[in-house]
Amino acid sequence: QPTEQLLLNTDSKGGGMVLGGSSMTYNTEAGPTKYLIGTEQGIVLGVNLKSKKQNNGITVYDSGPGKHHGPIYAIERNPTHNKFFMTVGDWTARIWFEDTKTPIMTTKYHSAYLTSGCWSPTRAGVFFVTRMDGVVDIWDYFYRQNEVAYSHKVGDQELSCIAVSNQAGRLVSVGDVKGTVSLLEVCESLAAPQANEKTAISNMFDRETKQEKNLEVRERDLKRAKAAEAEARNRESADKKDGKDEKMEELLRKVDADFLAMIKEAEDDESKQSEGAGLEAEEK
Repeated sequence: QPTEQLLLNTDSKGGGMVLGGSSMTYNTEAGPTKYLIGTEQGIVLGVNLKSKKQNNGITVYDSGPGKHHGPIYAIERNPTHNKFFMTVGDWTARIWFEDTKTPIMTTKYHSAYLTSGCWSPTRAGVFFVTRMDGVVDIWDYFYRQNEVAYSHKVGDQELSCIAVSNQAGRLVSVGDVKGTVSLLEVCESLAAPQANEKTAISNMFDRETKQEKNLEVRERDLKRAKAAEAEARNRESADKKDGKDEKMEELLRKVDADFLAMIKEAEDDESKQSEGAGLEAEEK
């Protein structure tokens, strides 16, 4: 029996969406009670078993434009900078910061569907992704962020998983859907740590994180401004309505007063006529 079970719900209080898990990662250096989960719906979930009082310890990352368009097949923390992690799904790999809800970096859309991925254990800026057309793409963010550093066609079958040797970082094992495992060896430049690479990658991640946080603050401010503008419009329309009601009441009061004055005038005329008729009768 499992020691603990957790329902992957976006809102534990009710009304949330239950998600299906498709991948998970755990790293003791990031925290002994922290897990990252990729879901079939393309949404990333962070789980902290220490803070179960708030939504069962589940943090829901971007469920809008930042999420994947399909299942997340791989999720893994950067071995050098543990607060940053990568997700692989649809046609992209995305890099996230643990404390922001949106991805800070996204690769270009690949020509084929991605099926798995992992970081290099020896180089902070290198990661691998496998594709449905049997190709392995290697990205080197220390060198460039907009293009793949190296692509290799493993075979005609759809690739399903990938792992890199922890010792030297040069041996790469790739599995396909037919059960075949291929062992590749990458060149020294893609495995050996480069000078100042850790610092450069850390600075790049921090820069992108600050930019994403600034965008989040701007989006929040725009939402507040729109809400304040809508509230001001509603208040203005209510004031106008109140003004119209006051004018209508004033008009009704005036009509009532005029009507009463007319009745009184008619009664006065009738009284005068009655008095005149009475005097004429007495004179006769």
